[in-house]
Order: sequence, then C-alpha cells, then structure tokens
Amino acid sequence: MTNRPHFNALLDQCADKPPLRLIVIRPEHASSLEGAMQAQAKGLITPIFVGSSDRISKAAAEIGVDISNIEHHEVDDERGAAIKAAELARDGVGNGLMKGSIHSDVYMGAVLQKEMGLRGESRASHCFVMDVPNWSKPFIITDAALNIKNSLDVKAAITRNAIGFSRAMGVTEPKVAILSSTEVPMPELPSATDAVELAKLSKDGEFGDAIVDGPFALDNAMSKYSAKLKGITSPVAGDADILVVPSIEAGNIFFKALTVLGGAETAGLVVGLKVPAVLTSRADSAEAKLVSCALAVLYQAQMNAL
Repeated sequence: MTNRPHFNALLDQCADKPPLRLIVIRPEHASSLEGAMQAQAKGLITPIFVGSSDRISKAAAEIGVDISNIEHHEVDDERGAAIKAAELARDGVGNGLMKGSIHSDVYMGAVLQKEMGLRGESRASHCFVMDVPNWSKPFIITDAALNIKNSLDVKAAITRNAIGFSRAMGVTEPKVAILSSTEVPMPELPSATDAVELAKLSKDGEFGDAIVDGPFALDNAMSKYSAKLKGITSPVAGDADILVVPSIEAGNIFFKALTVLGGAETAGLVVGLKVPAVLTSRADSAEAKLVSCALAVLYQAQMNAL
C-alpha cells in the first residue's frame, strides 16, 4: 500500500476488478519500470512491454525484479515503440496503455492518430488525481497536460470527461468548479465567461447528475471559509471534486506547486479514448505510477459496464 490515505482507498476499490492488460511503452529506466511491476504484484495489471529488451533488462536488474515471463515486443526507437503500442491496443492485444521512458508528445501523437482508431466519440483529455496531505478527499485537476487551446467546446468536453472519470472513482454526484482568477463574471475575462456558460449548460442537464458552477477563484472553490466570507452559496463552493483550470499553463503550475511545495502526490490518466492511457511524468514516483495503474483499472471497469 502507499502512504497516502486517498490513494489507498482507490487501490482498495480495485480489489474485485480484473487485471488490465497494460501495454507499457519503453519501461527502460528503474523509475518507469518499478511502478508497473508494483502494479503487477498487486494484481492490477498484466504488463506487456514494448521497447529495448537490453535496456529493460538492465532496469529490471537495477531494481531486482524478474521480467522473464512478461510478454515483450522488441522495438528500439521511441516513435516506433509508441506506434507499436498503439497498434497492439487497437488490435486488442492489450486494453490499456502506459507511458514509460518516452516523451509525452511522442506517446500521445501515436495514440491520437486517427488511423489507430483509439479516439473516442469526443475529445480526449487528461486528469490529475491529487492526494494532498491533510485534505479531506482526493480531487481532480483537468486539463493540465494534454489540451492546449481551450475553447468553450473543448472545456465542455474536458468537463464531461472528468465527470465520467470521477464516477469511476466512486463519486456519485461530482461537484465541478470552473476556475478563473475571480468569482465575478467579467466579460473581458474569457475563463470567467466560459464558466458562466458551462454553469448554464449544467443547469440545462448537459452534464447529467453533476453540479458544474463558476467562475470560482481557487480559494472559494476549495475553502468553505473563503466562500462564506465572499457570500458564495453554490453547493460547489468549498467542496469541489473537480477543478477545471483555465489553461494548460495554469493547471501545470498548480499541480506542480502542490507536489513540489505542498507535499502532494499525483496520479494521471488520459480519458475519453477507447482505452485508458496512463500519462505521468518520467520524474514521478513509482507510487504515482502504481496509483495511475489503479485509476486505469477503475476507468476500464466503468467503460466495460456502460
């Protein structure tokens, strides 16, 4: 188990779920291999390796794990490994993907190619799940890793994806805060006007059994005290399960501030595809990669149930 209570609870939710056949792309360094091997040891995944057998074997020797019985597809170069992994997922050899020692743009570039057939009906997006010390529950930050140009339609897709993902985590009525730099609708501030429109869509039933509201500054989205001081009465105020950030830059800075300065741990998953795709940083801990595998298991189980 991890030393994070919220992440432990997510791991516990996987107890009755079948293991995911997870295609791990280039687990060629100890940090990228260890999380996958921990996930295998806990029965979360059956790994399938794509990459250099020599480099993977060296990484395995470094951390003292036996990989002799793991299916392996030999591909030496980075882009070739990403393409091969996407093809294996497309052909049903595996039902999930995981980034190892590979650049994120190469990884997602292969996965999102139209001819791979892995795109869903809507736009794919990324969710970070945060376990923050002394915080009452895990929460999602989206999208801080994948979508760069966030029009209103893109934000609606990001919001819809995060809501579905949160339900896979066991949140029955997710509360979604659309973030801006203010809680006051300001016509000259696109993030605030987008939040107003998304809140209207929520009231019209666009997002189903979820509460989407905004704009919120971060403090009144997460602190009931701050929300009360400012006279904000929304059910989302101070109790958000999902934070939809204004831009990838804002989200990236926010989640890294929590991890680097606030002692938080994070796990990451791309949702909205036909298979779950684990997307973490190469610098992330083995714990982060382990819990990301758990998120992929929960998400896949939900997709199978639909």
